[in-house]
Amino acid sequence: MNLRIVRAIAAVTLREFWRSPDAVFWTYGFPLLMAVVLGYAFHGQAPEPLPVAVVDGPAAEALAERLRGSERLRVEVLPAEAADRALARGRVALLLRGDAAAPVLRNDPSRPDAELARLLAERELRPPAERAPPIAVEVEDRPGSRYIDWLIPGLIGLNLLGAGMWGIGFNLVHLRTQRLLRRLIVTPMRPREFLLGFLLGRGILVVPEATVIALFGVLLWGVPFRGSVLAFALLVLVGGFAFMGLGCLLAARPRTIEAIAGLTNLCQLPMWLLGGVFFSNERFDGWLAGLVEAVPLTHVNRALRDVMLEPAGVADVLLPLGLLAAFGGLCFALAVRWFRWT
Repeated sequence: MNLRIVRAIAAVTLREFWRSPDAVFWTYGFPLLMAVVLGYAFHGQAPEPLPVAVVDGPAAEALAERLRGSERLRVEVLPAEAADRALARGRVALLLRGDAAAPVLRNDPSRPDAELARLLAERELRPPAERAPPIAVEVEDRPGSRYIDWLIPGLIGLNLLGAGMWGIGFNLVHLRTQRLLRRLIVTPMRPREFLLGFLLGRGILVVPEATVIALFGVLLWGVPFRGSVLAFALLVLVGGFAFMGLGCLLAARPRTIEAIAGLTNLCQLPMWLLGGVFFSNERFDGWLAGLVEAVPLTHVNRALRDVMLEPAGVADVLLPLGLLAAFGGLCFALAVRWFRWT
């Protein structure tokens, strides 16, 4: 392998990136914007009152007044048809009709908010003599246990995924559709040298990108960083390599932008759903649990959370580092084998 060619391709790729304002925004600006918006949306936010509807009737106002005793319920009185429509479309979590002595409750028990609304409504409608005395509850908002602490490492992993899939795969196919790759056939450059240089030129960008998102979380919302900085850097590099290798593999053969866009979305969608970015994937069982473990994003996000939220070091993340490196190396090797210039 000619390392001089690899360095030249990496340098050209890096310069081409910085000369494209659109690429800079989507690589750095958009992830930071998403981190800020989601961070403010979920940082220290009290739960919204659950909407419930009371069907209009002779005792509707009295029933609604009893329910308004709970600060966790937002009650409105609606005609029967409008109340049914609101429940069917998910605008309200619970529907009540009748009077306070013998109300009829209707909801969808498969929805968690509906079940919570039912329990809150039953507590308010129970006679005072039958209510249990309130239990003293101490609420602890400790950094590391909040949703925003859990979200920031997931956003870093999601950004690594996007940088590898779109930053590598989409751009390679774009060069092919513009007939730029075919001009390289006459050079003494081999596919592995070109792909490695292209990957290095893009891979340099993932470390500052992930660092900025982590700093946003630490400085703005007090997200803890309890683990090893070296382990974090290794996870970003190896995780980025895994997704960039996958991006190279997906871009090895397609000849159109539509083809690479479809393949990228086909791979990204299961990772978004199963990779544990916005909600936990720890509760999946059976065959879904197997799919969760097969998704590279799962291991990236899990290891990043171990490093940031727990005092994990390099030794604690050796297994995910090895799995991600093996996955990225396999994808890159297959990409080199199947790559075509035209």
